Amino acid sequence: MLESTKNSNSGTNSAEDVNGPLVRSRRSPAGLTGGISELSHEEAEKRLNNSLEKLATGDGPTYRLSKIHSATTQVVAGSLTKINCDLVDADGKEERCDVEIWSRPWLNDGTEITINCPNKELIKQRHSRSALEYAEKKTHKKLNHHNLNKVEHLFAKFQIKFKRNYHTTMEKQMRFRIFKQNLQLIEELNRNEQGSAKYGITEFADMTSPEYKQRTGLWQRDPQKAAANPKAEIPNIDLPKEFDWREKGAISAVKNQGNCGSCWAFSVTGNIEGLHAVRTGVLEQYSEQELLDCDTSDSACNGGLPDNAYEAIEKIGGLELESDYPYHARKDQCHFNSTKIHVKVKGHVDLPKNETAIAQWLIANGPISIGINANAMQFYRGGVSHPPHILCSRKNLDHGVLIVGYGVSDYPMFKKTLPYWIVKNSWGKKWGEQGYYRVYRGDNTCGVSEMSSSAVLDDY
Repeated sequence: MLESTKNSNSGTNSAEDVNGPLVRSRRSPAGLTGGISELSHEEAEKRLNNSLEKLATGDGPTYRLSKIHSATTQVVAGSLTKINCDLVDADGKEERCDVEIWSRPWLNDGTEITINCPNKELIKQRHSRSALEYAEKKTHKKLNHHNLNKVEHLFAKFQIKFKRNYHTTMEKQMRFRIFKQNLQLIEELNRNEQGSAKYGITEFADMTSPEYKQRTGLWQRDPQKAAANPKAEIPNIDLPKEFDWREKGAISAVKNQGNCGSCWAFSVTGNIEGLHAVRTGVLEQYSEQELLDCDTSDSACNGGLPDNAYEAIEKIGGLELESDYPYHARKDQCHFNSTKIHVKVKGHVDLPKNETAIAQWLIANGPISIGINANAMQFYRGGVSHPPHILCSRKNLDHGVLIVGYGVSDYPMFKKTLPYWIVKNSWGKKWGEQGYYRVYRGDNTCGVSEMSSSAVLDDY
């Protein structure tokens, strides 16, 4: 299993300061009185993943742990953990790095992490109170001048990081108001999180809910029509603890639907890519743009439904390669070329609303198209997402994604486990965990088992 899926439980759930870095001089070991001792790799992994999740929640870079080589700890006025490890950045580049984690949880300055990689700038960042605590002291009182400056500073950094260029002062003021409101939503998600997920400032932090929903695009099903869909046969097989189709070469690179409500198309092509790879051993990337242009049952960037897309592919005759029919994130004239078909579909099936059955079918056949409530995804930065149902309704499905595997995060110290699904999104590699979302498995979190389906491939 990819080691990136073994993130540990993290400490205080809060929206971290997007400005994070507080540069200090290195502490000299001369004043340390505690002895240095070896740290187990399991414990080192917990501490490091905790700090990496906090780093990613704010404005810090996103890393995932690949391998630990050595780890020590020293207990003094706090604890100093030193870890030599391989880290993978948001672009998928792996490098051996030295990490120091200085923890003093009883003080306001909290935990400080230093990451030193040979080919990257030295990173030092402190994690203490959240951005919203700075702004409103978690009391929702009127902002005073000092705390308002904190939020303005966060907003300025947000504009730089995500290249926001507002055309008028009025627009900038409006976006700032939305940004402040979204900080409260981030705080609420973190405060009520039941898993290990961290929510923070993302590219969607200045968007209203309707604007954000334009980046999803899943239509609601007609229950009566859906009831008539063919049902998948579920194999009676034992489930391994973890399974990941990415490790078996059946999942293409993370794609980006852009400012277009075409999630349904990406969910369907991802499903078909995986089925074809499992059947033939050849992984190909198929065209979402073909569906935007040629599927007359759906509405391109204004949304669609996987059921319609399967039927459209069957009616059209098949799918072309992405390279032959590239994505433009807008509807255009249909340019389908039947001589360039690479895969055909002869139907589709629905899976039961049972997560064990979904896992069994996944292992036997390939990745699965699903609908999900994307409320928690707007500010997701990593970890196993398990928001309470009141914050992420099982019924209001609005985003089409792809289940590619599952796993379990174990926390022996706390006698706790977090089973999860590995979900491929279509918002690019810089979102979430290199483009992926881990969501709690076992209680239909965010409606993950409400609408799961798959194409049936034709012999071709």
